[in-house]
Amino acid sequence: MKAALLNKRYRILETLGRGGFGETYLAEDTHMPSGRKCVIKQLKPVVEQPHIPLWMKERFQREAAILEELGEGHPQIPRLYAYFSEEDKFYLVQEWIEGQTLAQKWSSTGNLDAEQVISILVELLPVLDYIHERRIVHRDIKPENIILRDRDLMPILIDFGVVKEAMATKVHPKQSSAFSVSIGTPGYMPSEQAAGRPVYSSDLYSLGLTAIFLLTGKSPQDLEADPRTGEIIWQKYAPNLDEKLTAILDKAIRFHPRDRFSSAREMLTALQSSSPVSQVISRTMRVAPGNISSPTDYISRSDKNYTVAYDAPSSRKSNWFVKSFLFFFITTGISLGAFVAGFSLLSNWWNSRPTPSPQAKVEESNPISITIPKLNKPEKPKKPEKSTEELEQEAKNREEEVKPAETKTNLEAESEIPEVVIDTKPAPKPTPQPESQPQIKVPIITTGTSESQLVSTLGKPTTQRKERRGRGHTLTYHNVGADRVHLSYRSDSNGKIRQTDIALSQSVSLGAMQDTLAEMLGGNAPAGVKEKLRRVYSRQAAFSFFRVGNLEGKVQRDAKDRVSISVWESGF
Repeated sequence: MKAALLNKRYRILETLGRGGFGETYLAEDTHMPSGRKCVIKQLKPVVEQPHIPLWMKERFQREAAILEELGEGHPQIPRLYAYFSEEDKFYLVQEWIEGQTLAQKWSSTGNLDAEQVISILVELLPVLDYIHERRIVHRDIKPENIILRDRDLMPILIDFGVVKEAMATKVHPKQSSAFSVSIGTPGYMPSEQAAGRPVYSSDLYSLGLTAIFLLTGKSPQDLEADPRTGEIIWQKYAPNLDEKLTAILDKAIRFHPRDRFSSAREMLTALQSSSPVSQVISRTMRVAPGNISSPTDYISRSDKNYTVAYDAPSSRKSNWFVKSFLFFFITTGISLGAFVAGFSLLSNWWNSRPTPSPQAKVEESNPISITIPKLNKPEKPKKPEKSTEELEQEAKNREEEVKPAETKTNLEAESEIPEVVIDTKPAPKPTPQPESQPQIKVPIITTGTSESQLVSTLGKPTTQRKERRGRGHTLTYHNVGADRVHLSYRSDSNGKIRQTDIALSQSVSLGAMQDTLAEMLGGNAPAGVKEKLRRVYSRQAAFSFFRVGNLEGKVQRDAKDRVSISVWESGF
């Protein structure tokens, strides 16, 4: 296998690991000028059939698309470069992360201190929150699947179980039933995950046990469990640990999911909170399951790690009975008091009302006759009579001022409505208005542009990071212009832009996006490429690739539901 090229492109350099679902290799990409190193995961399905069924190939493609989205959306998840299948095996080509796994870190330095572990947890929990928001559970968090990247010591989360699930689906050749093998590492996965029903807190359980390993050097198989509750006993191996961190890890690895943190964000908040441990962590549990007849079997205990309250069933029933009796007694008394007070008020009113005389009763039966006096309008004060000469002069003035009045009808003359002048000229045609949807108002930088020209055009980037081994930079601009466009540019070692990325919100019109794509391709976008953009824009496709001359590209929706357009030079 090492002599031949996988997919006629990738040369295997060494084997990184083997597992139940296949092998992992370090390889180099012979189609890249730099011979870029990458990690290739070979996944072998466990189907009991001579050939891989079509549905599994389609599912592998869907799961690979999820990995691509995760890697593109978060810097602490490796990018997916490619995927393919050969000889009934599936392959994933991913970004190679140079660094040490947490297991290797512990082997070289021994137990980590509390500050180091807290730093790792604080940097990893936002990654878990990111994938959980996309309804994905990692399923295989352990020290071997977290790499401390050399260039910045950031923890990188690798080896997602999302594709392994497709490979683990077994279908018998003579039966229609299918089932999945549990995904995860024994000891690090909780009971619900072993049963094939992982939840978000399953990842928090695995992360908690990973932190305990870093603090104590004890793997889950080396730790005891309380036979009555199933809870893991580990605190004695870290006796001098801060009580707040102890309580947080203790809650993360609870046997039942309902007793753990409900989300990665909640666990992160607890770690970063300055409140006392009693306010950060609060829980109620039993010492042992089952029915216990004696109340002395339940006790209240407080130690340096946490405070736990235990209630006896009999005392709870007694308290419930007393509370119910008091509630019934109080509500009944209030109801009776309100009834007596209301009855007393009603009786006083009835007795105090005036008794009508017989004559009044007779009159009440007759219809009531009301005479309303006629109201006459007040007469206007009469003006003093005018002379004949004054009347004639006023008539002449009216004739000169209101000549069109001769055409009015009697009704119009009597109603004192002011005259309305209507312009009979034809109204001018309305000027066509431009589309109301936002247009792109930022300059588009194409490949081949120098970094200095890019910075002089767009200004200082929001973030700038150096690629490994001096392969250039990645410059990003967040929320540029009124449309809040997200821009990203990747350069080579000579300072030339070789890849451009732009993320546009759904409020931008399709026409504006197609014009932007044409600019990114040098001024022309074929109809087929525009159609691929339209399909992603209208949500008919999740992503699509294209090639125009010496340029390649991809259109997809990113993690924030924006339409992302990427264009790069072939071979970069």
